[in-house]
Amino acid sequence: MKKLSVLLSTILAVAIVAISFTSCEEPEAGVYKPKKKVAKVYEQEVGEAEYLTQEWKWNGNQLASVSFYDEGEFKGMDEYIYEGDRVVKVRDNYGYYAEYSYNGKQFDKIKYYTPEKDLMAEFTFQYDGKKIFKITLQANDDFKNITDMMNRGYVGQLLSKEGMKMVAEKVDSHSKETFVINLSYDGDNLTSIVVEDESLTFSNYDTHSNILYNFLPFSAYNEEVECLMLSKNNPGKAVFTVGSFNITTTYIYTYDGDFPATIQSNTVFEDESYASITRIIYK
Repeated sequence: MKKLSVLLSTILAVAIVAISFTSCEEPEAGVYKPKKKVAKVYEQEVGEAEYLTQEWKWNGNQLASVSFYDEGEFKGMDEYIYEGDRVVKVRDNYGYYAEYSYNGKQFDKIKYYTPEKDLMAEFTFQYDGKKIFKITLQANDDFKNITDMMNRGYVGQLLSKEGMKMVAEKVDSHSKETFVINLSYDGDNLTSIVVEDESLTFSNYDTHSNILYNFLPFSAYNEEVECLMLSKNNPGKAVFTVGSFNITTTYIYTYDGDFPATIQSNTVFEDESYASITRIIYK
């Protein structure tokens, strides 16, 4: 069960992490105006002990940092750095950091650096109107530890372990690689993320505010992807597919007003099943 838990936390954490950002105004990338401020996030496998997974610190109305925990033990921390109301850098406690650039109200590029300020990788965003439909990753071939960064960051969480192994083999060949992430929507909600022969699809959205709406698509440390910041509502089902291999997760929500208070995820993986509950505490 623990092995399955680790696998699912890597592949499907995009749909089960509890973070809350919404705004009455048109969303502007990198700007956060939450109606409620997250204080702590807890998670547990059904029938087992609950553990702290995140702790949020605020400086007035701005998010100052998020600390991450594994079964209650400290793993790392993201620090948010602003110009005005907009985040321009996310830095972790190991010295790795991401720098954000913008084109108007939209993300333009995110660049990833080592503690020595060497460029490791770069994401470029393409839009169809106001929606991101393509994200391109250009990995720098000068760094052997690029796969570790990718595991910690965005692409590593979109791909399965098998997918990351394939990427690692390509990167370790010391050739510069480009990976394309394609996104599709139904109205204001994300329906699929496709990377080469792997896909993550979402359906059965509710009518409540998405807990990830308008959040950053990358953090310097967080092992969970905030890609659902692109949707207004919360999905009821997520399916990860690579070849004939499938993992299906359904979600049951309770709400604190218009915001999720708990999320129970029920996952079927071959002949195994896995259930967990995420609980959000607001300030």
